[in-house]
Amino acid sequence: MRFKILFVLAGILVFASIQKTGKKYVQNEDRFQKAIESFQLEEGLSIELIAGEPLVIDPVAFAFDEKFDLYVVEDRGYPDPIDGSKAPSIGRIALLRDTNKDGKYDTRYEFAENLSYPNGILPWKGGVFVTCAPHIYYFKDTDGDGIADVKDIVLTGFNDDKTAQIRVSHPILGLDGWVYVTSGLNGGKVSSPKHPDREPVTFTSADGRFHPETFVFENTGGRSQFGLAFDPFGRRFGTSNRHPVMQMMLEPAHLKRNPALLFTETHQNVSDVEANAKVFPISGAVTTAEFIPKLIGLSHTGTFTSACGLLVYNGDAMTESHKGNVFICEPAQNLVQRQKMMPQGPGFRSELVYDNKEFLASTDEWFRPVYLNHGPDGALYLADMYRKVIDHPSYVPEDARHLLDFESGKSDGRLYKIFTKDKKLTTPGRLATTTEVLNALDSENQWARETAFRLILEDRNSAYTSGLIQLVKGSNKAETRAAALWLLNHLGALNEEILTQSVHDPHSGVREQVVELAGANKTNNPGKILEVCASDSDQRVRFKTALALGNLPGTNSVEALAKIAAQDGEDKWSRNAVLSGISGRLSGFLEAFRKQNMGNARAYALVMQDMGRLFGNAASAEACRDLLEETLHQKGGEDWRAATILGLAEGVSRRKEIMKDKGSPLHALLANESNPKASTRLGTFMKRMNRVALAENLPVSQRKDAVALLGYYDFDNVKPVLEKTLDARNPPEIQIETVSALARLGKVEGARLMTRKEIWSAYTPRVKNSVVAALVSNPEYIRILFEALESKVIGPAEIASTDRQRLIKHKDGEISKLATHYFEDLESGGRMKVYQDFKEKLGRPAVAANGRKVFETSCSACHTYSGVEGGNVGPDLTGIRNQPPDAILLHIVVPNYEVYPAYQALNIETNDGNTVTGWVVSETENSLTIRTAFSTEETILRKDIRTITNPGISLMPDGLEQAMTEQDLLDLIAFLKNAN
Repeated sequence: MRFKILFVLAGILVFASIQKTGKKYVQNEDRFQKAIESFQLEEGLSIELIAGEPLVIDPVAFAFDEKFDLYVVEDRGYPDPIDGSKAPSIGRIALLRDTNKDGKYDTRYEFAENLSYPNGILPWKGGVFVTCAPHIYYFKDTDGDGIADVKDIVLTGFNDDKTAQIRVSHPILGLDGWVYVTSGLNGGKVSSPKHPDREPVTFTSADGRFHPETFVFENTGGRSQFGLAFDPFGRRFGTSNRHPVMQMMLEPAHLKRNPALLFTETHQNVSDVEANAKVFPISGAVTTAEFIPKLIGLSHTGTFTSACGLLVYNGDAMTESHKGNVFICEPAQNLVQRQKMMPQGPGFRSELVYDNKEFLASTDEWFRPVYLNHGPDGALYLADMYRKVIDHPSYVPEDARHLLDFESGKSDGRLYKIFTKDKKLTTPGRLATTTEVLNALDSENQWARETAFRLILEDRNSAYTSGLIQLVKGSNKAETRAAALWLLNHLGALNEEILTQSVHDPHSGVREQVVELAGANKTNNPGKILEVCASDSDQRVRFKTALALGNLPGTNSVEALAKIAAQDGEDKWSRNAVLSGISGRLSGFLEAFRKQNMGNARAYALVMQDMGRLFGNAASAEACRDLLEETLHQKGGEDWRAATILGLAEGVSRRKEIMKDKGSPLHALLANESNPKASTRLGTFMKRMNRVALAENLPVSQRKDAVALLGYYDFDNVKPVLEKTLDARNPPEIQIETVSALARLGKVEGARLMTRKEIWSAYTPRVKNSVVAALVSNPEYIRILFEALESKVIGPAEIASTDRQRLIKHKDGEISKLATHYFEDLESGGRMKVYQDFKEKLGRPAVAANGRKVFETSCSACHTYSGVEGGNVGPDLTGIRNQPPDAILLHIVVPNYEVYPAYQALNIETNDGNTVTGWVVSETENSLTIRTAFSTEETILRKDIRTITNPGISLMPDGLEQAMTEQDLLDLIAFLKNAN
C-alpha cells in the first residue's frame, strides 16, 4: 500500500512538471500486466494496452483526428462529492501522440483544463466539440503547442443540476451533417451564445442534434443515457443503464404533423432489456443494487445495470463476423458484451453471440469499461476508467454511502485496443489530398471512411464531386456508396439521375439513403422516386418511404402510402409512419386504402381501426357518420369492420360537440340521421358482436375488439354478454377488456356486477387489479366499492396504497371520510415499525416452495419472477434474490421507502371526469401514454387532460403483509431469495 501511494505521488510530481508542454512517457508495462492477465477475451483475439496512468487518467471518451492524434476526455471529478459540496472543475481533455509510431501513445499535452464533468468529444475542423453540461464547447489549438487557445461555448442550457451520470453526452456526426447528442436522461433549455437572437429550444429527456456550422439545435427521437452510435447507413442506436440497445425509429416532427394521431413512441428496444438483458460476469463484482434497498425493484446482478458506450463495429482489424455487431460496455460487472444484429421488420433485433460467456470480461473488479470506438488501424478501442467503485453516491442511500470507496482509482485509467491475434495492423496513409481522402472513403476501415466523410463535409470543395459520383456508381462497398450520396447532397451536386440510378442499388441500406435524400430534395422529382421505393422488397425501405411520402402532397403519394399500409400495417412502426403523414387527407387515404388487396387481414383491420380513431378524433361529424354508415353497409369482414367502428367510437367519445349527452357515441353519430336503415344495421351488427365476443373458436384479438365495442353501446343490450365474458373461464385479456367496457359504460349496475361475490372471488390477481382501478376512477363506482368493503366481499388490503390514498384525499368529503374509516388500519402510519418488528423473525424456518404460491397470489398481478408469469405493471423481480432478506422485507412492508422514478404513479383527471393512474411510458406534444394497472397502455390527448398530479409514491401497495400470515411472509422471502 505504501509503495502504491509513493508511486502515485511520484506520478503526480512528474505530471505537474508537464502542465504546459508535451511530456514523453515510457509506459511501465509491468504495472499493467496483471490487468491484462485478468482478461477473458474471445478466442482468436488479442487485447493490448495503448496508454495507461499517468499518461491518461479517468478516460470516459476519446477520438482520433485525421493526423492520428488522440484526444481523451478525462472525467476526473466523477463522482459528485459524497458530502454534497460543489464539485471541483478538474476535468481535462488530454492530447496524446504516438511519436515513434509503434501503436502506443507516449506523449501527453494538457489540451483543455478546468472542466466540470466532460464526457464526450468529436473532431471538427482542426478542433473538437466537447460535451460538458451545461455547455457544449469547441476547443482548437491554432499555434501548434498542443494546448487549445480557442475555447468557445457554442451551445448552453443543458441541465447540470442532476448527477454527473445523467447529462448530455456522446456527440456523433450523422450522414445528414448534423451532430447528434444524447439527452443523458436529462432536459434543458438550449441556446447558442453565438446566436443570442434565437429562441431557446426546450426539451425533457429527449436526444437532440445541432448543426456544426449554424449551431441550430433540435430535439430528436430517442432517450439515451451514455451511449449513441450510428451504423454505416445512418441508423441511430442508443443505450441506457437497463436497455443495452435501442433504435431510434421516428422523430418528433413525424408525430407532430398529425395532431390527431395517438402515438407517442420514437424508439424501440433492439436487445433484451432489464431482467432479460443477461450478462455473464466473472469478477464476482457486487453492484450497489446487491445491498441498496432503493434498487430492489430492478433486477441487476447477472443483467445489464450500467449499459453504456455502445458501438456498431465496422472496422477491419477483427473478423468479418464481427462487422455489424454491436458492442456494449457494462462497467458495474467488468465486461463488454457482443450482440449480433439482424433485420426485423422496419428495424433491428439483436441477440447474444455467446451463451454463458462474454466478448471481454475480467476477474479484476476495478476494470470499468465505459466507452468504445473505432481506431485508425481498424481495431476496436476501449476506455477503462479503472475505479474501485463506478457507482454514483446519489444512488446509494445516505446511511450506506460510507461503505463504498468512491475515491480509489481516481489517479488511474487505461486505453486498450482489440484485434485479431497475430494480425499486422496498418493505419491509412495521410489524408491530405483529394485523392487520398476519396480513397479513404472507399476503405474497408470504418474509421477511415468516417474521417474522410468528415473532411469532405468540412471542406465542401467541388473538387470532390467527380470522384464521389464515381464512388456512387462504381464502389463495391455499400457503405461507401451511401456516404458518397450524402456528400454529393452536401456539395449541392446530387441530381435526379444519380438518385434514380441508386433506387436500384442491390443493397437496401443504400436505397434507404435514396429515400431520405429524395424526400429532402424536392427539386429532384421526389414523387416519382418515392413511388418506386414504396414497392421496394425491403420493409425498412418502405418504412422510410412512408415517412418521406407523408411530407409530399398529391394523389400519387396517398396511393403509395395506402400500398405500404396494406402490406406492412400489422407492424406498429410502419402503420404509424403512414398515418403520421395523412393529416388533412383522411378521406383520400381511406379511399385509396380500400382499393388495396386485403392480403394481410390483420394489417387491414389494424389500419382501419386507427383510421376510425383518426376520423373520430379529427374529422367532421358528417364524415364520421359517413364512415360508420359505409362500414355497416359492407358485407362480411367482421374483423376489420369491428375494428373500424371501435376506433371511430373511441375517437368520437372524446368529442363533446358530437356526444351532447347522447350516451353511446354510435347512437350520437346517428341521432340526426334521416335514414332509418343505418340504425337498423347498427343494431344487427352489434348483435353479431355479442356473438363474436363469446365465440371461443375465434382469435382472442377479434373477441377483444368485439368486447371493447360493446362498451360503446347500450348497457341493457350488452350486459348479459359482458357478464359472461367477465367469467374467470375466459382468457384474462377478455376479462380485462370486459372491465374496461363496463367502466366506459359508467352504469352503477356494471360496478355491482364486477363486485358480485362469486365473480370477485374468482378473479386472478391481474384481473382483480384492473377491477379495482375501474372502481376508484368513477365517483359512483367508489360508493359500490365501499358497499363491498362494508359487506367484506373486498378486503381493505386488496386496494393498493395509491388508490387508498387517492380515496382518503378525495375532494368529496363524504368519500374521504368513508375511505379513512375503511383504510385506517393500513394507512395510520407506523409502517417502519411493522418492518422493525418483523425483522427479528427473519431467522425462523421458511419453505421456499410454499412461498411460490404466496407470490402467485399476492405479487404476480404486477410482477414476474424467475419464470413465474405475471403482470408488467411493476418490474421483473428475478434479480431480487441477490438482496439480503431484510431489504426484501423492507420493500414488501414499506414499498414507499425509496421509489424508483420510473414506477411512481401519476394521477390524470380527464375533462369528462374520469381518472387514470399509472406511470408514463412516452409522451409527445399532443399526448401522454400511461401504463395502467390493467397492464395495458392508454394514450390521452393533452387537450383532454384536466389535471395531472404525481404523488411520488410506488404503485406497490402498503399493507401487503396483512393479506398473508407471518409464515406466508417468511416463505415468500425464502422463495425470492432461493428460487432457480
